[in-house]
Amino acid sequence: MNTTKAVVAAAAVAVLALAVPVFSQVKYGGYLGLEYINGQEESAIPHGSIENLLAGFLVQGTVQQQFGFKVEARAHGVDTFDMNQAWVGYLATQAFNVRAGLFLVPFGGWNTASRPHETILIRTPLNLEFLYPESWRDLGVVVEGRIGVLSYAAYMGNGLAEGETTAAIQQFDDNNTDKAKGGRLGLVAGQSLRAGFSYYTGKYDDADMRDLILEGADFAWTSNQWELHAEITKSFMENPAPIERGKSEGWSIWGCGDLRGFQPVGSYQWVRITDAYHYGDAVFERSRWTAGLRYVLSQTLFIKFEYDWNLEEGTPFKNDQWQVQAALSF
Repeated sequence: MNTTKAVVAAAAVAVLALAVPVFSQVKYGGYLGLEYINGQEESAIPHGSIENLLAGFLVQGTVQQQFGFKVEARAHGVDTFDMNQAWVGYLATQAFNVRAGLFLVPFGGWNTASRPHETILIRTPLNLEFLYPESWRDLGVVVEGRIGVLSYAAYMGNGLAEGETTAAIQQFDDNNTDKAKGGRLGLVAGQSLRAGFSYYTGKYDDADMRDLILEGADFAWTSNQWELHAEITKSFMENPAPIERGKSEGWSIWGCGDLRGFQPVGSYQWVRITDAYHYGDAVFERSRWTAGLRYVLSQTLFIKFEYDWNLEEGTPFKNDQWQVQAALSF
């Protein structure tokens, strides 16, 4: 997002946040994350480095119980600033809400809750990394709600644009005349079980001719001592004739236990992409095993360690990596 526009938007919301407390409820919060990463010779960081400083600040509030807003501004490193969310909404009932503005796309479970203090993993699961942009956002409208054990979300926005790889790039204006559409239908059973099916479709090329379709299923189960998550994904990419349609598929599963604040973490992740337009005749296939530990210092402060064994089909791949992350919310 253009930095000037982001600063103007943040300033406008700050004024709003200061103005509405007289007749509304306003909450403030934020988070902080920092990592040390070291890897083998073919990894992105083979010599060890302190990376991925992330600081976020949130303001949200309601006016007369039916209207609300939320703004989330983030700093990446020391020189990059952007907006993660900036919307206003009509919050009629639990069964029906409407939000307009910049929103996190409700696709699966990871994208809307992947801040450092919200996840047990440090890195994004492989199949999601190659499916959509990190912290996927869009400008548009979302309708959502929950009726009994069923939840739903439907949205329309500018959509994604074609990138150099099959993971389309994020944009905040539309590169064609087509609006992207999608949604998620979910099941919520108490506080312990969530599952859902997600769908997205939109033209993603400048010529307004080729579709990008994303499909996903997600699952999460939590108890006092255990936590388990899984996401299955597919995508289909229309390519210029006579190149055949591209396809990606993948899945990931991750979980942890709790031993008095020490939480052993493990996962398996896999992705396979066949797309002649982006990868030629080669089949792109990777998998990752991870093992680690999250230490809960308090309800808002975590230290995470993770070791990743990265494998690429058909080639020797010296790309294992380990990282330590500190995550704080307030």
